[in-house]
Amino acid sequence: MSAKRTIISGGLVISMDPELGDITGGAVLIENDRIVQVARSADELAGVDAERIDATDGYVLPGMIDSHRHTWMALLRGISGDQALLEFIANTFYTTGAIMRAEDMGVATLVGSLEALDAGVTSIFDCSDCVNSPDHADANVEGLRAAGLRSVYAYGMQRYDFQPPAFHSHAERLADAARLRAEYFSGDDDMYQMGMLYSDFGTIPFNDTAAEVRHARELAVHGASHTGAAAGSSLLRGLRELNDHKLLLPGHLHVHCNGLDEQEWKLLGDSGAHVVTSPETELQMGMGLLPIRQALRHGIAPGVGTDSIICGSGDLFGQMRLGLQHQRAMDALPVHAEGRSPLQVDLKIRDALTWATTNGARIMGLESKIGSLTPGKLADVIVVKPRWNVVRSSHPTATVVLQSTAADVDTVLVNGEVRKRDGRLVGHDLAALRARANAALDNIERAVAARHRFGPDELAEFVGQAERGAGVNYAQAYEHLTAR
Repeated sequence: MSAKRTIISGGLVISMDPELGDITGGAVLIENDRIVQVARSADELAGVDAERIDATDGYVLPGMIDSHRHTWMALLRGISGDQALLEFIANTFYTTGAIMRAEDMGVATLVGSLEALDAGVTSIFDCSDCVNSPDHADANVEGLRAAGLRSVYAYGMQRYDFQPPAFHSHAERLADAARLRAEYFSGDDDMYQMGMLYSDFGTIPFNDTAAEVRHARELAVHGASHTGAAAGSSLLRGLRELNDHKLLLPGHLHVHCNGLDEQEWKLLGDSGAHVVTSPETELQMGMGLLPIRQALRHGIAPGVGTDSIICGSGDLFGQMRLGLQHQRAMDALPVHAEGRSPLQVDLKIRDALTWATTNGARIMGLESKIGSLTPGKLADVIVVKPRWNVVRSSHPTATVVLQSTAADVDTVLVNGEVRKRDGRLVGHDLAALRARANAALDNIERAVAARHRFGPDELAEFVGQAERGAGVNYAQAYEHLTAR
């Protein structure tokens, strides 16, 4: 079979490869699923027989990587726009999770995945903490694959009051994760990997948490957790306990981390952990300040994620922008405290773009295969064409990070396949999908309306009980000491 070739030319190439750098008027040659050449001029490729994609007045970049996303919530647009974290958990997370059907999961995953593609995201770490049954897990995986983007599917161990229950024990959930690994992820596939999203630390007995971490290690899948997301709370902690049991493993993806203390940060840095921040969610929901500087100080290259569209924009441009400017403001505070003004900013535009490209690739274990426009890497490529192009940019990378949205993404290729062309997704009947999505949302809203909602006093009691339970669960890590 003859090779399929594509040439993207006419724009400014922002390669994210330290040797190639940025190339004005450069061109990218793709053959099948690989980048084979990044040329300094389109003239170098003039005689190549290939499909041509015109990036004139645009920027050619590696596909962005969303290191933390919940596609199962993609039907609930804006539902938590006025909620703090603990209110969201009590009145939205547990309530919706308890009534989510497998067919709802399938359409939500497809909607969320296509929204990511539309925004120039070619890879996602999909945290599916709503696996109410084996059918839910299957629907989530099949939705990701139908969308055509690169993914890590993180099988969630979270439990809800789903009726009738499909799992009757923690062991059954672990067994189903192994079943999914064998059925969908048995090979070494760069497009589709598996992970495990652990139960929120402190919400279940420590022995069950330990079993989850060991199981992920045995299955050789990514491990992930929501860690330290509630500043001032004992919930979602347990890092010392895991470390004491040698279960704080390299490559563990810790999401949020806003409430961690210095000792906990040292544990993450020493363990070879990954950290990802979701700025819009964390700042709105009162999780605490963004953890970017702490991660960098402890030698951790942070990633960035959208979390979910329940209260955020759903594209990584907004997350990079907010994360960068928030951290710059925090960096300036010590200078202001001395009665001075900063003379420069330390964190640069390209640092933010790194979070969504090369750092994300490292988190997915694919740093040698995606994250930059390097010859030999997989062809995950996007073209950003600013809608306001009356005058050229004086700082193209700043225009991408600070002034772009999903609407500026003109072209998206994943593994060499065009998924968005001329500003429109290809290969999907969006009108039919819209009908399916709204019908599923109708069912979800009817079911949620019939469930109890916590008022302020009940919410305080709910949180208090959860924190007392967390103390008991963490203590189980040391039962072997008290039994002597």
